[in-house]
Amino acid sequence: MTVFSPPAQEQVCPLCRRPSYRSSRHHLVPQCRGGKEKLKVCVDCHRAVHATFSNKEIESRYNTVEALLAHEGFAKMVAFISKQDGRVRVRLSHNQRRRGRNG
Repeated sequence: MTVFSPPAQEQVCPLCRRPSYRSSRHHLVPQCRGGKEKLKVCVDCHRAVHATFSNKEIESRYNTVEALLAHEGFAKMVAFISKQDGRVRVRLSHNQRRRGRNG
């Protein structure tokens, strides 16, 4: 009989605080704008960041975890994601649909 043992150190998403079973690497400053520093976040939060903010906004204003969570709309989205067990479907914000991702 094989007993499943969890990983020694479970990764936790720094945004939603859920265990990151499916993690993704988010560039704090977008790669297309010269960013190199990466942050390991869950896939749902990573999608939410890019659905809410353009690359220009991420580069100039939202390039830290604290700055992302200070945005009222994004903080509400992360609060919703943190209560979910499975994958969350995220849609582009109205501004993102209108101006495009690199805005």
